[in-house]
Amino acid sequence: MASDSAIAASFTDPHLRNIADVIPFERVKMLVNDPEEVAILPPGPQVIEGGVNDPAPVPPPSPTHGSYHWVFERAMSAALIPLTIAPFAASSLNPVMDALLCAGIIIHSHIGFQSSIIDYVPDKRLPKTRAFFWWALRAATVVVAIGFFEFETNDVGVTEAIKKIWTAKRKEDSYVEPVLRGVA
Repeated sequence: MASDSAIAASFTDPHLRNIADVIPFERVKMLVNDPEEVAILPPGPQVIEGGVNDPAPVPPPSPTHGSYHWVFERAMSAALIPLTIAPFAASSLNPVMDALLCAGIIIHSHIGFQSSIIDYVPDKRLPKTRAFFWWALRAATVVVAIGFFEFETNDVGVTEAIKKIWTAKRKEDSYVEPVLRGVA
């Protein structure tokens, strides 16, 4: 029977196409049947609420969920396009436009990560984990907002920084130039 280190090393071998080439059938059967070997995370609580004839619960209507929320997400995404292009198209670097762009980026990012948490961290199965992610998202949003504020007030600002990056001259590397010219 193959050892665990041989099994782990063989997964990086591109010549092996099938797990049966690596692990004998007895080991596969043991891996599948032994929950201590397979479980990466322990399973959540296995609770069935209600019976088969109970109606599905209908959540109370809320203007912050559903179609209003969806429309706001799309409007915010669409608003970022002119907010990103306007300062460069008008050749004007305005602190108000910078502030609107930063606010749009923060709101757009917060909503996007919020949607990821809603989709991938189930509230019923992992309530403490979801609460942790909610608070981590809120903390990250505040930290990013403070960072943007500091960058806007104590430095050149977002659009000026992007403009400087785009118009920066490339620094010639002394060791690359002779190779490019064919002199080595």
